[in-house]
Amino acid sequence: MTAPLRPFLGYVLAAPVLVAAAELSTGYPAAARTPSPGMAGLLGLGEIMTAAALPGAALVAVEVGPDGTVTFTLPPDRAGYRGDVPAAELIADGLAVPRRRVRVPPARPAGGRTRGTPHPAVPARTPVRVAVAVARRRLLEAASATLGTPVGCLRLAAGAVTDRAGRRLDIGALAGIAASTSTIAVPVGLTPR
Repeated sequence: MTAPLRPFLGYVLAAPVLVAAAELSTGYPAAARTPSPGMAGLLGLGEIMTAAALPGAALVAVEVGPDGTVTFTLPPDRAGYRGDVPAAELIADGLAVPRRRVRVPPARPAGGRTRGTPHPAVPARTPVRVAVAVARRRLLEAASATLGTPVGCLRLAAGAVTDRAGRRLDIGALAGIAASTSTIAVPVGLTPR
């Protein structure tokens, strides 16, 4: 069994369907988010400004719709990030849905960057995994409450949650039940990949 990585903080956003999110800066340890004065000689001005802005960075979001599709969005200033296709694969794998049910809006150039040019200091892999872990947890908890089955006895596969008795709930049917009327923070653990 692989030990989980340190806990990360994700969010369930207030919405009529399940919307799980994570900060783009999630991949950075808290102590590394702001450069120390001694680091100024080792980094260029662009790297220092990027690191200083990370604590206020926007969120990546994973939305589970009532039709069972999962939509992934990046904030507008990161929409040119080329991690979209790998993110869709991470989402399909993490939520056990067919890849065709994951929707990724087309990349748009923003902030003067050329289409397809990644933001130099923002790895999106960990934040996507955090948002997916939050969504997965909420879906399993919603299925547990609906079926009266402990979360540990549920399985998420092919876009549905099933219990040992064979009862099945599509994630679309759980999207509204797993939603929240207020934004809440959810700690999640990730396993190393």
